Amino acid sequence: MTSLVYQHWNSALDPDACISVDGTSPGRLNLSHWPGNRTPERFRHDLSTGMCLLLGDAPDRAELLQGIRVVTNNHYDTDGVCSAFVCIEPGLAKVHAHTLMAAAAAGDFSLFTTPEGVKLDLTLTALTKADNSPVKTSLFPSDREARQAQYEFALQHLPQWLANPDTHADWFAREFWTIQQHLRLLREEEAEVELFHALDLAVVTTAQPLHETAVNTATACDRILTVLIGEDGTTRYELRLTTLSWFELQSRPYKPRLDWNELAMRLNKEAPGNGTWQAEDISDPTPKLAFLDKEGAAAPNATQPALIRRMVAEFFTKSPHLPAGI
Repeated sequence: MTSLVYQHWNSALDPDACISVDGTSPGRLNLSHWPGNRTPERFRHDLSTGMCLLLGDAPDRAELLQGIRVVTNNHYDTDGVCSAFVCIEPGLAKVHAHTLMAAAAAGDFSLFTTPEGVKLDLTLTALTKADNSPVKTSLFPSDREARQAQYEFALQHLPQWLANPDTHADWFAREFWTIQQHLRLLREEEAEVELFHALDLAVVTTAQPLHETAVNTATACDRILTVLIGEDGTTRYELRLTTLSWFELQSRPYKPRLDWNELAMRLNKEAPGNGTWQAEDISDPTPKLAFLDKEGAAAPNATQPALIRRMVAEFFTKSPHLPAGI
């Protein structure tokens, strides 16, 4: 079988000669958990990296990849890089499968999986923007050229980073430390967490903004309402959805996202202030509904947290997929 190479998706590629990973680019074989994917049933997994590992163990792998020369994707992220690496270096990837999977989950679900996995995810993410990265996006005239260079650099250096996840600690040390400190705040109840498991909803009350990875890890919920109480006693609100309800997952039952424009309208009516409740499109991977000022920044709202929490809970309780009441 011909060795596979990575080429970022473009219209000049022959789809029949491609294996498309993570996204939904054309390809004879698609291994992805994105909406609209064409993944064969036997390779379905929560992560595209997991799908590629399943392909690597398939007894008919050589037959499935006959005539395929290219691994392609339409975007750059950790799961995409790890998926491509598994396809191109299946033997080495199998040795490091646990760390590759941990990194992919850390990236796609914003979770603290393992220290090594989180460090690898932060490294791959920083690769696109760190000041001293030789392939940061701003160095290239087009997105496609940047992504091609970033994939090539990442795939070349992944063996080294898997052996030593601290290789580029200067790129991620502060963020890694911040995640750990915010996990400690949540663990030691310096930030309050209320869980409504039937609604897949968490309410986090905090005196400081918390890293999403820490909050997602501590709550394990898809719907997260943050109540941020400032030093001056003002309160800011943000409701967000995680990728748990965007990707096609095998480990969680599918629950369609509810159109929350109705909730935004009710909040604007019953919880007004010097700003507006604005809802992002629920087709986005991680949309937010928040109280914002004219510049789009989080604004204080004088409504009591108990009322906001009740309106949010009542909205999600209306879903026919969930029990009535809270």
